[in-house]
Amino acid sequence: MYNQQARAFYEEHGVKLITSAYEANQTLDEVPLMITKHCLRFSHGLCPKEAKGVIGVQGTVTAEPMTLINGNDKFTLKFDCKPCEMHVMGKIRKPVIDKGPPQTIVFHSKRA
Repeated sequence: MYNQQARAFYEEHGVKLITSAYEANQTLDEVPLMITKHCLRFSHGLCPKEAKGVIGVQGTVTAEPMTLINGNDKFTLKFDCKPCEMHVMGKIRKPVIDKGPPQTIVFHSKRA
């Protein structure tokens, strides 16, 4: 959670486990950046669900993580085959950590 008002809302509604928001720069491990139905394993003919009936392939194709590289960024692709989902996992970038947590901005409006 990044916002105290949001935290209070969730607590009022019975949520017990509330973690820091990704934007708070407190999570240094990999986190899911995107979950998609588009699957690169399926696109490349490596889907374990599709290979089940193929003779000689059954049991040899598994949903192992893959790595997607874009410039200096590396993303781990994890696969949840039961609901047919691909999770793009990533870590917070070092320049973002160096900047520190985002500033809280409070807007005041003048009403006439």
